[in-house]
Amino acid sequence: MTLYSVNSRNAMWHMQRKHAPEYQPQPRNAPTQNMRWRVAPLRSIFYPIQANFMQGCFMRFSLSLASMCRTTATKAHKASLLLCCALGLGFAPSFTPALARNVTDMSGTVVSVPDTPTAIADLWFAHNEILVMLGAAAKIKVTAENPKDSPWLFKVAPVLLSARTGVRPESANPEDLLARKIDLVFVPQRATAETLRHASLPTLDAHYATLPDMLRSLDMTAQALGTPEAHSTAHLYRSQMEHMLALLQSRTAPLPATARPRVLHIARLNPLQIDGTNTLIDSWITAAGGQNAATVSGNHKPTTFEQIAAWNPDLIILGATAGLPAPDAPLRSLPAFAKGHWAVNPQGVFSWDRYGCEELLQLEWAAKLFHPTLFTDLNLPHDVQAFYRTFFHYTLNDDDTARILAARPPAP
Repeated sequence: MTLYSVNSRNAMWHMQRKHAPEYQPQPRNAPTQNMRWRVAPLRSIFYPIQANFMQGCFMRFSLSLASMCRTTATKAHKASLLLCCALGLGFAPSFTPALARNVTDMSGTVVSVPDTPTAIADLWFAHNEILVMLGAAAKIKVTAENPKDSPWLFKVAPVLLSARTGVRPESANPEDLLARKIDLVFVPQRATAETLRHASLPTLDAHYATLPDMLRSLDMTAQALGTPEAHSTAHLYRSQMEHMLALLQSRTAPLPATARPRVLHIARLNPLQIDGTNTLIDSWITAAGGQNAATVSGNHKPTTFEQIAAWNPDLIILGATAGLPAPDAPLRSLPAFAKGHWAVNPQGVFSWDRYGCEELLQLEWAAKLFHPTLFTDLNLPHDVQAFYRTFFHYTLNDDDTARILAARPPAP
């Protein structure tokens, strides 16, 4: 079954062209000499008012200047002033003021952001690939990511190599961001957003912990970017996510609790940390037809081997960066390991299991892992390649795909 299609994305753009001829998306990396399409809808509404107003202003201004010429100016001054009037009147219809709009972030705060942000600081690891997906990679000037930890991100979007990397929310310097002319910031905490806003930096809290909130955050980000590509891509992603969730629901709904594996997601081995309820990890475990074996709430919760043994999960998933337990580690004595019921989570542009847009692929991967006989028709390698073409505009070969599914970096 094919779940992702470049044609579906193109069809959406064609539909948008048909119904809004002035508001047409342009290909990524298109020449920037004509950017008036970005505000075409606003110009179509306000242009007549704007033009009449500006022409009136310039007419009054020209009459005033002409009077000055007659009384006080020399012939050279007269010529200069009249030239200014003529230029002013000539450019009046094309004048477009700087625009700003309000965006409500994930904490419910209304923030005024630039109409067309040009320099973005994305200080939340998981959110960077969302900006890349929405066509804003070239606008990221400061990022929490770095090539060592996320090699696929910089492979897919090499423009990020020119950004300042490794800047975390807790270490971000507002003065440095202002000096870099950052005009939009994304962070994963409300408190950090408030701190940066107090320093005159338009900052949005983008954090989410559930699949519905993830889609809300995606829509918020598209609204903040304000481009046709961002809006159409967010709409396409939402439709693909809703389709996947409906598919999983239809096939797993009849399953009794005893047929839903109890899954433990280990975030780190040293120190030992797991992901509990009220997390996005819990959301995809449940949506894919499983149950979270952990009874604690939150991400990266410290735990012990004894507690994991008491939970006795049917299946253990190791985060892509967690590493593997040593051959003589106590974890290896658990029934899940002894029976081979464990897996390492894939990692691509970002870790599939943790808050990025590859959550769509994570759901498919988890469903096939939990219930292989229910989803034999899903071709995961094919869908990974289609996803990357559609949402990242990047073509994976078979070796690339195998590496991502095995949580390995790109080939040297």
